[in-house]
Amino acid sequence: MSLTDFKTRYELPQFRHQERELPRWIQVPVGLVLGLFTLLCGLASLSLLLVPNKQSPVLAVVVGLVLLLGCLWVLEKCFRLLTGRKRKGGLMTPNTLRVVSFFMLVIPVAGLFTGYYREMGAVAIFQAVMYFFGFLGLRALARKREAKGSQTSEP
Repeated sequence: MSLTDFKTRYELPQFRHQERELPRWIQVPVGLVLGLFTLLCGLASLSLLLVPNKQSPVLAVVVGLVLLLGCLWVLEKCFRLLTGRKRKGGLMTPNTLRVVSFFMLVIPVAGLFTGYYREMGAVAIFQAVMYFFGFLGLRALARKREAKGSQTSEP
């Protein structure tokens, strides 16, 4: 018996990994809780725009706008969770996953400039490592979704 005969005879069948969705009974409460929390955060972000800041008014407006736009984006995702609307790319497209992964790297780098690592010690280093693994995981998920999208778009 040759090696190729052995491989074909005893090779296990290859199963494709499929992304499974969460059941609707989980999607709806998660969408509600996350949406309510996001509304609360949106109101707090709006207060940065409405209440004048005497120390740095321009920075308060810029940060308030960025946070408000982020809250609107999360509210749109919550709406999609609640209504069950599907998109071809999943809840987040590959480009969105890449942007979120980039911000997961920005957070530990910002900790270097704020003195967070000196203050928190080993906990901060553990958090930075977890952010880095989150960055790698989101990049891998983006590559997988992009490859899956290119396979389905070909005739």
